[in-house]
This record gives sequence, C-alpha cells and structure tokens, in this order.
Amino acid sequence: MRQLLNPKPDTIQQQNAMLKAKLARADRLIVQLRAETSQLRAQLTQLHRRSASPRANVPPTKVSVSRTVERSPVAPTPRLKQPQPKASRRSLRSAAGRRSPVRPGLRLATLLSFAIGLTVAAVFNMQRLQQQAVAPPQPTATATLQPSAQPQLPPSTAAAVMQKQTIDELVYNVQPSSLESSAALQSIVDGAVALAASKSLSTEPLSITLIDLKANTIAGYQKEKPRYPASVVKLFWLVICEAQLENGILQPDPALSADLTAMIVHSDNDAASRIFDRITQTTSGSTLSGEAYDTWLKNRLRINQFFRAAGYDGLSISQKNYPIYSLKLDGPDGRELQMRDEQQQPIRSLITTDQAARLMQEIYSGKSISASRSQEMIALLTRDLNPENWKKQPGNSIAGFLGEPLPADVRFASKVGMTTKTRHEVAFIESKDGKVAYILAVFGADPTYSQNSEILPAISNAVYTQMMERSAHADVVRKDEG
Repeated sequence: MRQLLNPKPDTIQQQNAMLKAKLARADRLIVQLRAETSQLRAQLTQLHRRSASPRANVPPTKVSVSRTVERSPVAPTPRLKQPQPKASRRSLRSAAGRRSPVRPGLRLATLLSFAIGLTVAAVFNMQRLQQQAVAPPQPTATATLQPSAQPQLPPSTAAAVMQKQTIDELVYNVQPSSLESSAALQSIVDGAVALAASKSLSTEPLSITLIDLKANTIAGYQKEKPRYPASVVKLFWLVICEAQLENGILQPDPALSADLTAMIVHSDNDAASRIFDRITQTTSGSTLSGEAYDTWLKNRLRINQFFRAAGYDGLSISQKNYPIYSLKLDGPDGRELQMRDEQQQPIRSLITTDQAARLMQEIYSGKSISASRSQEMIALLTRDLNPENWKKQPGNSIAGFLGEPLPADVRFASKVGMTTKTRHEVAFIESKDGKVAYILAVFGADPTYSQNSEILPAISNAVYTQMMERSAHADVVRKDEG
C-alpha cells in the first residue's frame, strides 16, 4: 500500500498503466469476495433460524448453486455455541485459541475491506498523478467509459439487467442502436479497401466496419457478410459468461477468472474450451444418441439464440476453436462432427464485422450486461501500445495488427483472431484528448491476409490519420464560426 501511494518517479503514463492494472485486479477480487461473503451470510441466517426453533420438524436447508456446470467451493457450516456459564480466566484463555464460528466471514470482510481500500487508493493516486501532468483540454461528451467511471444505464436497460433469468430464458440485454450512414466515413473505408488492392490483395475476402462514436455514424465494406471469426468469437463467449455471472447461473471462482483472462488476453484455446463448456453446459466427447444428444444439441445452440434475440441475425457461435491441447483435439471429433452432419450446422462459427463492431461498441458504452460487467470486460480487452512493453511479449496481439502503428498514448482495446487462413481484429480506439473515438473491425478471410503482417497496420494508420484530420478540421470550422 505504501508503494501504491508513493510510486517511484517514472513517467505518468507508465504509472497510470500500472495503477489501472492493479485497479482491475482489485475490482475482480471485490466481486469474488462479495459473492463468498453473501454465501456465508446466507448460511448464518439459516443457522440462526434453525437455532431459534430447534424443535421444528424442518429438514436442514442445503446450500447449493443451481444451474451451474461446476460448483464453487462453499465454506463449511459453522456451529453456533449454546450459552455457557461463567468460566474461569484459564478456561477463557483456552477458549480464545479455538476457532470462532464466524471467523471465515470476518476474514472475508477484512479482505473485502482491504480490496476496497486498495481500489480507493488506486483511484486517488491516479487522480493525483493526473493533476501533476499537464492539464488536458476540457472534457467533451463521449460514448466511452473510463476504467473508474460508473455510467448510469437507461431505466429500460437497467430493468432488463436486474430481472434474473434462467439459462433457457437468458438473452442479451441490448437492442440495436440507431446509427446513420456517413458519406465522409464511407470515403475512409473505401480508401482502406483501395489500400488492400494496392498491395495485390484480393478484396473479396475483406470485410470492414467503421463506427464513429462521436457522431454515431457507420460505414463499411461487405460488413454484413458472415465470415469465420477465428478467436474474435471469444469476445462473444466473454459476454455470455458475464451475463450468466450477473444472473447467478454461474458463480465466480478463481479458476473461472483465470480462464477468462487466458481466453481474452492470451487467446488461449484450452481456457476458451473450458469457458465454452461452462456457458453451454456441454462437453466435447464421443457421439451421443437419443435424448442425451437432443439435450446436448439444445444446450449448444442456445448461445446462438442469446444474441439472435437481440438482433444479431444469422450469428453462429456454437463451435469451439481448435487445437485444444488439453483434450488432444486438433479439430472437431465425436459429437462435434455429429452436430455438423446431422443438423447441417456451419462448419465453423460465423460472424459479420458489423456484429463484432456492435458488440465492442456496446461494451464501451457500458450497456453490455451492466455497467460493472462492461468495466470488467474493458479491463480484459485493454492493450498497452507502448512498444517498449509489447515488443517484449512473444506472440503479442499488437505486431501485425491494428494497434501497431498507433501512438502509445492512444486508448486501445481489441480482440484479434488469426489462423493460417485468417487475420481479423475488432478494436476500440480513442485519441489522447478524447476528441476522436471509433470502433474498427477488419476481417481478412484468406491465407494472403494471414501471411501479410503489414495490411492491418496500414489500414489502421490510414483510418486513424483521417479520423484525426476530420476532427482537426471540425475544430477549425467551429472556431471560425465562433
């Protein structure tokens, strides 16, 4: 804590990055501790009720987590001691060494207080560091979230979030927003397509969606064409997982948190497979028949309906990504192939750049699931653009992708997808002064794009440059009119 409040002299940017990371970890710890504290309080309440009417012929209440794939560990039920007569000092000292029945709750409360204190200290220190820096321009209205902000959701959205649903009833809580087409934005996209053609790349496997978050406008190229999204699909699985956590269908636990981090930050297929099993309540394995197969298939396809009910028409995300080393699977086998053959399912997941861009926009507007859940997702998606940092990370998601050419002080978050036949990314980009903010999704579904590490950086650089020029021009026009 002393190091947090008195950081070593370093650049403001590096210190802010470290504090944001600690803040995100503290937020996740708070969520876990609150869940465990609630469980303990529920157990203590049940024990108090039973002790108040010991002769009642009521079977003991079992503490369980319904509709979960894996149960979270629950602390053993503490025993309440009956009133004892006055004891000697020696017996009191001896009893003091015994474990108190509410000590687990006290320990959790202590840890929760520490985590909250850590969060408050991190926010305070970030504000102090920002005050030491050069004062930024006056803030303007933005559709994005700062990591420590808690935006208020519209009443209709908030009500949808608060209404708990079963796993069969659960659907995405955000309906499509109204975005207007923009000729100026379209010219930027057209330039990106021409750039790909100038590098001898076919534009048939290319899809682009560009959303200006300041003007609420959209443009694109083949942006409604379904394509295999590679690891971009993990962004959709993340949202479903957060929705199930919000509704109590899943319970937070360290293994789940670790897998979410590995799936989004490192794009780990093994972690993604475990998350996928949890959110679908299915597992990979040998072929099935009869009712067992029907139930398995229903659970698999349910995650498609989760998004389709909110206007994500034609989306298909019910297939795992391979290879999965922990299952010794280089590709689909058993019931995975059975689903494809018998139900004529797509060979792979299918998503459009419009759908990927829309989901990223909803996360950064704070509407996806809830404001707090959106912030947890933001923490996992945010990337450090400082070359001194990302170049030290083998297999990073910056080199060869949209973040590579951008200034280090740009606020950037993304999910990439790459195979031997694809190079995809959906990203949120915001300039340092906050005047430019947009979502850019680029899918290159061909080996020529996979093998070309320059095309996505080139497109990103062209889009960023033109978006900044448009903003500067608008400032000049406003100044002249004023």
